[in-house]
Amino acid sequence: MWFAVSLLFRNRRIEPEVRDLEGIEVTKELLSAVQEFLSMPFQQRPHFRGWAWEGERLLQNFCRYAIAKGAGEKGDCRYEHLLGFLEHRHLHGIPKEQLKGEAKVLAEFLRFLWERAGKSEDPLKGEDLDEDLGWLDDWYEESIILVQADDEKVARQKAEVMGERITTEYQREANPDTRWEFMGVLKVYEVLDETLQDGTEVFARFLTAKEARQLMRVYKRR
Repeated sequence: MWFAVSLLFRNRRIEPEVRDLEGIEVTKELLSAVQEFLSMPFQQRPHFRGWAWEGERLLQNFCRYAIAKGAGEKGDCRYEHLLGFLEHRHLHGIPKEQLKGEAKVLAEFLRFLWERAGKSEDPLKGEDLDEDLGWLDDWYEESIILVQADDEKVARQKAEVMGERITTEYQREANPDTRWEFMGVLKVYEVLDETLQDGTEVFARFLTAKEARQLMRVYKRR
């Protein structure tokens, strides 16, 4: 008999290699840039409103992160550093709503750094900050595979072994800052047709109205 099995995987962010952020010394050039940015009128940095009480530390820690990634001058700071720094903060417990505000402040600061470095292009290069922030959360994948077995119990056992093997394959190709994990077998569904052909139903499940609406939102964005 054939069984369609639903497997669940998670792609989890792990601690980046920048450990002691506060212990990194900020260069004089970047410290000067921070102070110059802070002294600008709010009209020139509109997203900075409300951040004055902690903005200096935020900007300096961004510079520390960029330095840890190889930046030494204003023009060396990049959009990848901004995203990496936000990921670092997220992993240390900063909620995503706060990160959205920080991202706008840091984007203004990064543009300021590039302007002072004599670069005319936009360091964000058209990237969508809100969309990129969505990748800070863990991602899940549901995979449907076919398993041949004498009964549902054996099919589940075979699927669990396959799930562990698939996880190893995923991890081999994964970003070094992420970890793939096999979460388990969600459902085992017997394929009732004796032969696989056009129209054969290999998997089905019931959804709540909320689950269906969530799926519809996902596919409408594609």
